[in-house]
Amino acid sequence: MDEANMIPSPIFKTRVEQIAGASSSPCYQCHRCTAGCPMVFAMDLTPAQFVHALRLGDEEKVLHSDTIWVCLSCETCTTRCPQEVDVDKLLMAARIVAKEQGIVPTITEIPNFYESYMENMYLYGRIGELPFIVTLKLKEQNFFDDFALGLQLLSRGRLNLLDLPKGGATYRELYKRTMEKEESQ
Repeated sequence: MDEANMIPSPIFKTRVEQIAGASSSPCYQCHRCTAGCPMVFAMDLTPAQFVHALRLGDEEKVLHSDTIWVCLSCETCTTRCPQEVDVDKLLMAARIVAKEQGIVPTITEIPNFYESYMENMYLYGRIGELPFIVTLKLKEQNFFDDFALGLQLLSRGRLNLLDLPKGGATYRELYKRTMEKEESQ
């Protein structure tokens, strides 16, 4: 759909912002979020383009972009924003809306990664390396694909299997909402 024929959806923009608890309105497109993003090379929309499309209410462009799935939630974009637009929360909210509508990412590994991420956030309030790896490997059923790499990381002290996170409730409501919508479809 080209921009000339796009019908803006203020309802979509409002819904995403309501789920995120953040507004895209203060953005003046300085592109600092994009300049700092470590995953911009893998995105079809840069973080600034995502926010712009959201502000326009371009539901199709936002929900069918790889950007909402590729984002690492590192919050670099949010930290760099001079207007304090919480781009990370907006991206996560767009993922939730996409899941609610049954939109499947074009990159096939993303759903397992995303679900493992959300489950670990639900259980621990942050990502612990061991629980995350175990959850992801159980979902993918490829237990030994990365085994050699894991041993290398472990031998270099880059993988800490003993640092188990303690329980946290930060993302439990978000996780419940996401999983309930997925089960109802």
